[in-house]
Amino acid sequence: MDTEQDDNQGADNQGAEQGTEKNGLGVRAVSRALAVLRSFYREGPTLTLTEVASAAKLDKGTARRILLTLVQDGFAAFDPQSQKYSLGLEILKLAGAVPERRDLRQIASTILSRLAKSTGSTVFLSVYHDGSAVCLDQFHSDRSVEVRWWIVGGQLPMNCGAAPRVLLAYLPEVEVDRVLSRGTTRLTPHTTTDPRQLAKELEEVRQRGWSVAVDDVIEGLAAIAMPLFEPDGRLIAAVSLTGLTPHIVRNGQPNFLDDMRDAVREISANLYSLSAPPLHRAARAQSAIGG
Repeated sequence: MDTEQDDNQGADNQGAEQGTEKNGLGVRAVSRALAVLRSFYREGPTLTLTEVASAAKLDKGTARRILLTLVQDGFAAFDPQSQKYSLGLEILKLAGAVPERRDLRQIASTILSRLAKSTGSTVFLSVYHDGSAVCLDQFHSDRSVEVRWWIVGGQLPMNCGAAPRVLLAYLPEVEVDRVLSRGTTRLTPHTTTDPRQLAKELEEVRQRGWSVAVDDVIEGLAAIAMPLFEPDGRLIAAVSLTGLTPHIVRNGQPNFLDDMRDAVREISANLYSLSAPPLHRAARAQSAIGG
């Protein structure tokens, strides 16, 4: 299936074991298979055997055997023409079975698909998880330049991009400190990495109820984002809209704010039609976005 030559298949070195096992309670084969699966959202949606092995910290023989098993069971796919692997459709079934955010994705899907088409942009739904912003879903327009660098399940640093900063702005202060204590990431020369400057930007997000980012994830692209809240005021997710900078920001101001407000209000109304309005820290932002 794969034309790349395997390394010594018996050379399961200590570095590979350390890279896939965090403690003595794990099953090594499972840990290695999970490391292979994670390589696709860390490095890219299509990878060669060598790239998978490097990302998973495994020798090529071990990585190949795991990939063959995943392909057989539908959790991975192999393209003989490009000699690259990708995730299989069985992964989507697992993602759809996650109970915590399933209702959110189902409710938001039609609304955000419509937002993408009406604005000619790419729209993302994202959540906070363990120090990163994770893409929960994405929606494209036939008229837009499709922004595919943030795949479903992919992660972004919390200081990079409009959606991560919206999520960071409404986290509890203790969690914000924990995230920033890990350090910041620079993706372009325009990325904010200074914690003091970032703190000012987060306060602006809380005051306005939205975030705008220009050139800080990929140069030439811009994004705007707004938060979604639980009825008690806790953050649930972020909605962001991305495209070429001249399309998203015009005359120095973000475009499509009204469209985004309408989409966020509609999602909230469908999620919590029988619930009380957001309270506490989220109240000001929800008011700013028209909730």
